[in-house]
Amino acid sequence: MVKENESQRRRTDPFGGIRGSEINNESGKMLTPFEVDLQEALTGIQKSLDIWDGKIDPRRAGNIRERIKQKTQMKKETPFNWKSVKEYDRSLVDIYLRWSNKTIRSQKNVPEKQVRVALVGLLAFYKKINVMSPDLSHPDIIRCFNTTAKNYGLEGFKIPTDLAFNPERHIDPFAGVRGNNALSKNQFKKDLDVAVEELDFSIGYMDQLDIPTYRKEYRYKKRKPKFVKRSFKTSDSYYQVDLWWPGGSLQSLNNVPINKARMALVSMRSFFEKIDIQNPDFNDETVQSLYMKTRERTEPKDLTNNNPEIKSIEKGGTSYWSNLTHRWVKGKLDKKSGRFVAPEKGL
Repeated sequence: MVKENESQRRRTDPFGGIRGSEINNESGKMLTPFEVDLQEALTGIQKSLDIWDGKIDPRRAGNIRERIKQKTQMKKETPFNWKSVKEYDRSLVDIYLRWSNKTIRSQKNVPEKQVRVALVGLLAFYKKINVMSPDLSHPDIIRCFNTTAKNYGLEGFKIPTDLAFNPERHIDPFAGVRGNNALSKNQFKKDLDVAVEELDFSIGYMDQLDIPTYRKEYRYKKRKPKFVKRSFKTSDSYYQVDLWWPGGSLQSLNNVPINKARMALVSMRSFFEKIDIQNPDFNDETVQSLYMKTRERTEPKDLTNNNPEIKSIEKGGTSYWSNLTHRWVKGKLDKKSGRFVAPEKGL
């Protein structure tokens, strides 16, 4: 009787015959979490580009009604790597480096003309990642991989003490595009803006030399220009022209005739306009001198002798200069614990 019942027993499949499938890589091996996240990142950025370009699926591009339907549906989708600052307005866009469902880094308020450049940069960055042999000297790659490790409960990768973005070695995920959030921190840009403002004042000052004092604009009577000054106290014929930068003069020309002095200032204005604030040309010794002047002038100092950690790494502290955002990255004091928190590496 027992044997008869056993022969009649059966197992109901609660899944209705549905079976899972092994997700393998090109070598036929099971995908690792890092490979899964890379695939998702590549799919996400390609979809983000398609939405930005308004590209529809050619397999479904039938009649006009179907194409219109697809484009309408596309406008409702949320792109993986970008978002308009204002709904239905693409003039300013936030762009995201995303990995493992997390935002690793972002550029805020990017102008519309630069958005596609940044998105293509992200695609190139993702394609460059070698999961089997990742370049963990790249700050963004090690952040991506540590995010995956954290999400899957795996051991993370140790952050090197000298972790820093090297423009000659590392690919920029945003292809050099910077939003307002990055530019607002760029100390080199801040100094350049100040220098241009002072240079414009100096040019205006020279233009007012032939105007009687009582008719001159008040601001030109109130203060002196930083780029020019008279070579002789009793003569307006010759001037000293300085290449001025916040912190002082770097180069000077003496005894320049008044007409040529103004020409030198206008030439300097053209030179400033050509400086790339995001990727300065260090092959130009003048640009490099200005850049180093900014770096040296803004180096963190422990004025109160209470937080020596605020000093640069070279002087025993934790602050470091970023070649990516062109500023000193500093730690801060945790008010609750009273402990100094060192800055994150590779910013």
